[in-house]
Amino acid sequence: MYEELEKIKGFFKDEPSFFAAKQLLFESEGKLPKLILYRIIDSLRDAVFIINQEWKYEYLNAKAEDITRSRNGELIGKHVWQVYPEIKDSKLGIAMQSALAENRTIKIDQFNYGDGRWFEMMLIPFSSYLIALSSEITNLKQVEFGYDNIIIKNRAILTAIPDALYRIHISGNVINYKEYPDFSDWEDHSGVQFLRLNEIFPGNRIESIEKMRQEVLEKDSVATQEYSVDDYDGEKFYEIRLTKSGNNEVLAIVRNITIRKKAERLKNEFISLVSHELRTPLTSIKGAIELLIGGVAGEINSQAKSLLNICRKNTLRLVRFVSDLLDIESLDSGNINFSYQNHQLGELVLSAVEGMRTFAEQFHVVLQYEKPESEIFVFVDDDRLNHCIGNLISNAVKYTPKYSSILVKIGENESMAFLTVQDFGPGIDPEFQPRLFHRFAQGVPPKDKLVGGSGLGLAITKAFVEAMLGKISYSTSTEGTTFMIELPKVKVHAHSINNQ
Repeated sequence: MYEELEKIKGFFKDEPSFFAAKQLLFESEGKLPKLILYRIIDSLRDAVFIINQEWKYEYLNAKAEDITRSRNGELIGKHVWQVYPEIKDSKLGIAMQSALAENRTIKIDQFNYGDGRWFEMMLIPFSSYLIALSSEITNLKQVEFGYDNIIIKNRAILTAIPDALYRIHISGNVINYKEYPDFSDWEDHSGVQFLRLNEIFPGNRIESIEKMRQEVLEKDSVATQEYSVDDYDGEKFYEIRLTKSGNNEVLAIVRNITIRKKAERLKNEFISLVSHELRTPLTSIKGAIELLIGGVAGEINSQAKSLLNICRKNTLRLVRFVSDLLDIESLDSGNINFSYQNHQLGELVLSAVEGMRTFAEQFHVVLQYEKPESEIFVFVDDDRLNHCIGNLISNAVKYTPKYSSILVKIGENESMAFLTVQDFGPGIDPEFQPRLFHRFAQGVPPKDKLVGGSGLGLAITKAFVEAMLGKISYSTSTEGTTFMIELPKVKVHAHSINNQ
């Protein structure tokens, strides 16, 4: 009896429970062995079935009755194969018969009863009966199935993604994430083929990619760069994006952007061609119209002059649009030139405001300029900065209600000079704000105004300001919008300005 008890020691709740059962057996040995055994079984943590040699139930503890959904010993004395005929030829039934016939303990790690429940079984034969210990593992199997389903779905998603995905460890080892989506142990990599950076990326990019990886790990940020590779069918362009995916690794997303690059080049070539082809004839048309208005070809009546003024106005719009396109093309190609000099910011802003005053009056808007108390100098291209200020004032005028005003002022702090253009319009739509500085982007115009333009003004302004080492920002509410341009200050003596 003691040997039989030792066989099931591992199924007791704890060591005290086992000791109590052993003590009970010792005290009652030779008296009521079956009753003692049943009391011992009741102290087990799992379901226990005792089946005799005739395959009838001798005893079930409370947990076993819960599993069989029976009560008050109703299965005692009943034949196992008659109650559950489907079990006899199953994996469990065959194991039960083998355990009793061969007198050996058999463990079944997983058994599916068929109603969605899973069990772990231990079959322990004794001289005249079989003890079956059962533990339900349905919840564990559901977790496993859930994990397996996640893996399957992840593989499907990864397969559908056209980008290449790599996990890069600080050791320099790389794995193909699509090939090994469930890889987790960089130390034990049996069955996993490691790559190195130089097997994936061009040799002249390895150093910069390693720097990116270090920066992403330290700052928990995202970094991108583009590179090109000469292939058998021409040059290919790629974008690599790194993001932190663990304490010691980053995820590299590599995208083929060759088609996008070709499309951008064709677009830029088209814009450049159209812009250059339009600039000369438009300049000629503008000049001819101004000559006609000036009476060079003879006196014209008021009706004809009105029509010519409309032609002149629309020609100027076309000229500005073409100029914007050329500026964008020059910025993209890097061929734009800046003529930097030291300038007094107040004079530049005053000049820009005066140049836009007539335009503002057409929309019944008043321009107000607050002169600075002291002279502030900046090192900029005056023509480009004038263009930027003009764009900001033009936008403010277009989106400000009639009979309102726009306030332009400048100021400074320890290292930066700034100018602000403030309107009192309805503010910028929150849905439009993310695209505010995008090319060809325009917000919804006020109902009482016909707003024209190319949608390039703010994109060009931002590019010009950043080229002059400045930055542009804005704040907006339902009571108006304020744009701010910040530029580095310079200390300049008056005589140096006069000598420029």
